Amino acid sequence: MAQNIVQEMAASLRSSKAQLEVVNAQLLQLDRQKKLAQVTAKELDSYPVEQVWRSCGKAFVLQDRSKYTEDLGSDEKLVEEQLKSMKIKQNYLQTTVDNTVESIRRVIEQN
Repeated sequence: MAQNIVQEMAASLRSSKAQLEVVNAQLLQLDRQKKLAQVTAKELDSYPVEQVWRSCGKAFVLQDRSKYTEDLGSDEKLVEEQLKSMKIKQNYLQTTVDNTVESIRRVIEQN
């Protein structure tokens, strides 16, 4: 009986750890996107011209600098929201992993 419980807990632990690794990778990617948007906006602010070329797939489109900066700001806000939700998920998964490890330890010690 205890062995079955430990096996189920171990499977749950593996699943939670895998999900946690995915979330950690997503957090790193979102952080890179946020930094890229910040650096790009800062660089755009230093340009003396009002029109800039913006990449669009394999092409480039001439666009107002203010519009491009505005788009970067909205992208940054979206990334911030995603970061917030991912950090909540990361915290939940980390707590789940810690609790599962502790539960497995208690079951093993009881036997």
